[in-house]
Amino acid sequence: MSDGKDLVPGRMGRHVKVGASVPKGVAGCRLLQDLRLGNIMLTLLPLDKPEALAVANYCRENHIYFLFSELLWRGTFDLCWAAREKLPRERFHSKADLEEIFAAGGRYFLGRIAVGEIGGLLYGPKSYWVNRAAGDWESVPAAERVDQAKQLYLDEIRKYLDFERRELGESPLFDVDAGCTFKYHLEAGIDIPLLEAMPGDCTTLTAAIRGAAKAYRPKFWGIHIAMAAYGGVAVDAMWLKRFRISLYSAFMSGSDFVYPESGHFTYPDQAGKAYAFGSPEMKETRRILRECNQFAQIHSRPTAGPRVTLGFVYGNLDGYPGLWNKYVWGQSRSDKWLFGPAEWGWDYLDDVYRKGRWDDENTQGDLDFYGQPPYGQYDLVPIEAPLEVLNTYGCLFFLGWNTMTAEIYEKLKAYVSAGGHLVMSVPHLSTETDRGKGLALYNRGDFRDLFGVVVKGRGKSGVAGVKTFNRSTIPSYKMPVWRIRTDPRFMGFLDMAQTEVHGARVISGWSDFYFEDERKLLQNPVLTEFTLGKGTAFLLNSWTYLGDRGWSDYVRQLVRIVCCGEQGEIRVIASDRVRCAVYDGPAPGASDSSPAVSTIYLLNTEYDTPLCVRLWIRGTTCPPIMVEPAEMNVVYSHQGIVLAPDDRGVEIERWNVKQGAHAVGLFCRRDLTVRAFNISDSNQTVEINGSRVRLGAGAEASLPLAKRADSERAEFYDGYFLSESDEPLEIGGLPY
Repeated sequence: MSDGKDLVPGRMGRHVKVGASVPKGVAGCRLLQDLRLGNIMLTLLPLDKPEALAVANYCRENHIYFLFSELLWRGTFDLCWAAREKLPRERFHSKADLEEIFAAGGRYFLGRIAVGEIGGLLYGPKSYWVNRAAGDWESVPAAERVDQAKQLYLDEIRKYLDFERRELGESPLFDVDAGCTFKYHLEAGIDIPLLEAMPGDCTTLTAAIRGAAKAYRPKFWGIHIAMAAYGGVAVDAMWLKRFRISLYSAFMSGSDFVYPESGHFTYPDQAGKAYAFGSPEMKETRRILRECNQFAQIHSRPTAGPRVTLGFVYGNLDGYPGLWNKYVWGQSRSDKWLFGPAEWGWDYLDDVYRKGRWDDENTQGDLDFYGQPPYGQYDLVPIEAPLEVLNTYGCLFFLGWNTMTAEIYEKLKAYVSAGGHLVMSVPHLSTETDRGKGLALYNRGDFRDLFGVVVKGRGKSGVAGVKTFNRSTIPSYKMPVWRIRTDPRFMGFLDMAQTEVHGARVISGWSDFYFEDERKLLQNPVLTEFTLGKGTAFLLNSWTYLGDRGWSDYVRQLVRIVCCGEQGEIRVIASDRVRCAVYDGPAPGASDSSPAVSTIYLLNTEYDTPLCVRLWIRGTTCPPIMVEPAEMNVVYSHQGIVLAPDDRGVEIERWNVKQGAHAVGLFCRRDLTVRAFNISDSNQTVEINGSRVRLGAGAEASLPLAKRADSERAEFYDGYFLSESDEPLEIGGLPY
């Protein structure tokens, strides 16, 4: 079985695995190969042992990674879902036979899906689960408190995982889920998390699975794209572009593999029209998938990345499902479980990738870095993550529910002391586990050691605004400072905490009048800032969670301030429809002490509009780079030189730098042009595949290059690779 770290070695890092869901049997394996769709597949376990062994042996011999779909009917211990019929135990493989089949796959067998969409207990409509109305899971039992609700959910997952391991053999167990609760699945014992993309917000849910993976350290994680069920109302040009975007979004995100669940062989659309295997639409779908596979086989993604320095904290006992349902923890028997301000706080994630209006008075600075998180990515960070994981984030921002404990409080103090930036509100410091009760503040509201304040209880409330009269001690946090005698900003119904300041710096205060002085604002602090060790802790002194509608204008501004203020050495100046990711790794053959090459991925999520992107790298703004609609560009930055090929199908063979001379070997799948930018303050020489140019400081040049194949991977450069036979094929049923 694979340890997950051979996925698959390349010159700059690892080749991300691209593949497809295929019918059962060796015929499905051959279909994947013949259509050149990739080197990973999801398939059904055959009931015939020789056939199952043949699949495992074929995959091992042909270097195809594979996983099996579910064996149990959901919500039961009945076999066999893969056969689409209920089977007595004696008609199914024995535990020993299953382990023999798994072992036959060697390192290419990745595992099996065990609890498919069990997160639906939290994110699905309640009517699905009452008496197993949808034929899947049964509703979780009723709970009174959030800690009980979490335990009931984990117990439900564990009973099926325990049965699988005890009765059906040892192998890595996957979930496949469309919500954001991966941290709970990993805590319950899932080995490998697998995101079902497309039902929800792919950006947020990818941030959730990536954050959970950092906290719980599974060997790898992947993305399973549900195009047939959720990809779109009609198979049209928009649908096809959305499929392409989904593949490259997954590639950029850090996923170790990606494949479509369905919609790539045949497709019944929502209006009842059937698209056959040989239809132009299905052939184009497979061409898009095949091109992504070609790219991933040519281009290896550096192993260090993506860079993520901003984390939105997925708090202790937060039962927010991330999709559809508006009950917390799937608990629908009492109104206290309905969404409230804690859950609405997650809606602010929509503002991370959103620029302000052109007339927004609070947009500041020389360049517009708004509309992008630092390095283009953010994580949903489980608060359960070890301190060393939390310390990898420059800022942690709490949005949803959190039940405070002494352990968490001390961990946050250590995080800030080490240099972190922390943003919380008063409800995040409550220890209460009953959603029907009010706040019960940790340490009786004495937060002098973390926030420099003591919260005495509930304060004033009413329609008012905020006046910001102090700048942050973090210069990049551009607070909306106005004179004190001015109109209140960010007005709403503000429910305040009664706060005494003990060492904190008051950034802003409650205001309901034009003519005021600083003394009055200090009496009712809204945002406070406290320096602890090397870091800074901000507290919004609200008595309600951030999703309370009255606070929305101010919190939305704070999110924008933090996203802009946490920007790093590589930044994007572009439309908020551009997505970016930054990876780092040594140039092939370079010593470990050599500076890393930064690989920058730029994805245009517009369907029809080309977008210009300007990269800001260590203080220098590069010339505009055009990214075509629904396409991804690859850009490299290394020791003062930026290379921007006009085709992403490239791989660095070598990049040697000596006394301002850059000698680069580049494999490319077609003839192309590479633009070279000198962002250093000295003259540089750039030579790529023998084509040479001298660049003065700040200069740029274009170098035409001929197609050049890597002899070790020559098949992926062949001109026929993207083609497909017109021979009609009968396709068997897919796992999902």
